[in-house]
Amino acid sequence: MDRTPLLVGVDGPLAGNRYPVTVAGLRLGRDPANEVHIDDGGVSRQHARVLLHNGAVWVQDAGSRNGLFVNGQRVPDHKQVKEGDRIVLGAHTFTVELVAAERAEPEALAPPRPTAAAATGSGSPAWPIALVGAAMLLFVACSGLAAALWWASAN
Repeated sequence: MDRTPLLVGVDGPLAGNRYPVTVAGLRLGRDPANEVHIDDGGVSRQHARVLLHNGAVWVQDAGSRNGLFVNGQRVPDHKQVKEGDRIVLGAHTFTVELVAAERAEPEALAPPRPTAAAATGSGSPAWPIALVGAAMLLFVACSGLAAALWWASAN
């Protein structure tokens, strides 16, 4: 695809926000871990997904309570969408826009997402903790392997 699809907020609090749709897709919902976080009681935690598949953009209801609508029609499972289609979740309306690939730089399109540290207020990122945990796990595994090799050579 020579043009990159964007999910663009056109109505509601996310109006004006632009999110590039990639093969990995976009998760939309109330859960802050979603790529498109929608803070709205009418939206489920995992409400919907927008996917890029075989060069086409698809929307998929993720089992939401209040539904996903494209151009006024409820989408019970998934549907291919085209440029200009209106996608509605709760009080939020999005559309699909296609832009030249060189203009679709993610950092310039979507607002920055809060990090886990910002959400917890700890002020430090979580990745160093995960790195230390992985190093400790590797150390224990290597120690066990060394002990097993020593035992095998001693017997």
